[in-house]
Amino acid sequence: MRSEPQSSIHSGLFQSEQILLIVGNPGETQGELHFYGVEEGDWKLLYPVVPVWFGRNGLIPEEQKREGDGFTPYGSFPIRRILGKDKRSIRNLEYTQIRKNDHWSDVTTSKHYNQLIRKKEKGAASLWNSSNYQLFIVIEHNTNPSIPGYGSMIFIHPWEETKPTSGCVGVKLVDLQEIIEQFDGAKNPYILIIPSQKSR
Repeated sequence: MRSEPQSSIHSGLFQSEQILLIVGNPGETQGELHFYGVEEGDWKLLYPVVPVWFGRNGLIPEEQKREGDGFTPYGSFPIRRILGKDKRSIRNLEYTQIRKNDHWSDVTTSKHYNQLIRKKEKGAASLWNSSNYQLFIVIEHNTNPSIPGYGSMIFIHPWEETKPTSGCVGVKLVDLQEIIEQFDGAKNPYILIIPSQKSR
């Protein structure tokens, strides 16, 4: 039997000095992004709070996420990879410049499921042809290992529309650019997506 992805607070989160805290009410498709960092020994808000969009069905625990269900998984995720069309350098973090033949597979029968593919593959999504992928942070859900059917292509990406995504976290491009410019991989940045405890 295949093991299911486990939702847990990664131990690395507690050594992080940069956190993207994304909060939303259960069942709702909009939330807020707070970017915190440690400066001079204290946690500080590094960028104004910005609105985000979730998947059309809102938030769901990471271990319950399934391909095509319209949910955004919540949990803690290390920031390891950023991709985009432009040339850029991000301090101590992996950045991949997208090329015309770059794709990402959401096909559950593909051996490259939920992986970047640097060539065309039947059914895989082109990263070049969508403005949503001009710059994005990989939310490391179901990436190591990648279990077919448990969700793929979960990113923080540009989103200029006023409607939910398919399961990613959507944010305005200008805000995403400004936040990424402040990242430092040496500070072990993390994404923490949590359902709000506020009463609705």
